[in-house]
Amino acid sequence: MSNFSVYIIRKGRKMDKYIGKVKETIEEYKFQIIFGLLICIVLTVAYCFINKNTEATATSGQTTQVQSKSNGSKEINQHAVKSNQHEQIFVDVKGAVINPGVYQASTNMRGTDLIKMAGGFNNYADRNHVNLAKKVTDQEILYIPIQGEVIGTPVTNLGSTESSNNDDNAGLDSKSSGDKVNLNEADSTKIQTINGIGQKKAEKIIDYRKQNGPFKSVDDLKNVPGFGERTVANLKPSVSV
Repeated sequence: MSNFSVYIIRKGRKMDKYIGKVKETIEEYKFQIIFGLLICIVLTVAYCFINKNTEATATSGQTTQVQSKSNGSKEINQHAVKSNQHEQIFVDVKGAVINPGVYQASTNMRGTDLIKMAGGFNNYADRNHVNLAKKVTDQEILYIPIQGEVIGTPVTNLGSTESSNNDDNAGLDSKSSGDKVNLNEADSTKIQTINGIGQKKAEKIIDYRKQNGPFKSVDDLKNVPGFGERTVANLKPSVSV
């Protein structure tokens, strides 16, 4: 038998002895080995479970942050809408109010609010020709006419006097259908019974009469401020000199 064969046989015997010892060791400590494997399995499962919950929590947190940002954006947008609804504007209040002037207001305010800011109507204000319910707008002129300045039915637009306030106004309201009024003899009250003549125009007629003497003809009314040709033509059937 060769030396190599002897060497192989010896190595085989040593290996058998080593394997035998390993088997004996496993047999002796098999319960400890099984217990250790179980602990490893439990720890592995626990690690996987904890890691999964951590990822889920992180994802949920990111979703919450996104929702919070989205809700924040919605609140900002809603605040912007509300701010636009109450945007600051300026309105020029003129005419028969106690304190005329330019007033700072907001787009949700109405004519009545601006009148209050201007101190209210004065004693000469014609309230029937002002739409107090209309909302005001930026750069608007809110004009309050005096009594007798506007002829006709009340207007529908805030502070508007339409064409009824022009010198040659032809839209006269029927105030009286009685006899002709003498321009040289009638007082202010009597003159105001003429179709289309209010307090302001009656006073202008009397002032002209005092300064220039009696009217020589009805056409002399054209010389009175505020009386145009069309106005005088419409008044002729109702007046005399």
